[in-house]
Amino acid sequence: MAQGGEAGAPPVRLWVRRVGVYCDEHRKTWLVAAEEEEGMLRARIQRVQVPLGEALRPSQLPPSRLPHMWQLSQGEQYRDSNSRVWEIEHHLMVRMLDGVEELLLKLVPGD
Repeated sequence: MAQGGEAGAPPVRLWVRRVGVYCDEHRKTWLVAAEEEEGMLRARIQRVQVPLGEALRPSQLPPSRLPHMWQLSQGEQYRDSNSRVWEIEHHLMVRMLDGVEELLLKLVPGD
């Protein structure tokens, strides 16, 4: 069973490297999956070590509802490369076999 614990500071920036893989300012990799429930878009982001590989240009990526970049903004929010605001719903360590840092962002309606 997974349990949540406190995580450190969230990443300041996340840039897309390839489909589903983002990189932060410390070159740590994060796997990102879009989730939609009742019209609300969320991004489940987990820090998982994967090879960085070659970064794709935005023009090489398929269309996605997720942005090419997130930037930590004021408070518990990120602003994305499309100027949309995302709230941090949670940021914690998920304890399974190894601790996995997880960030859950929710797109703020109207932005």
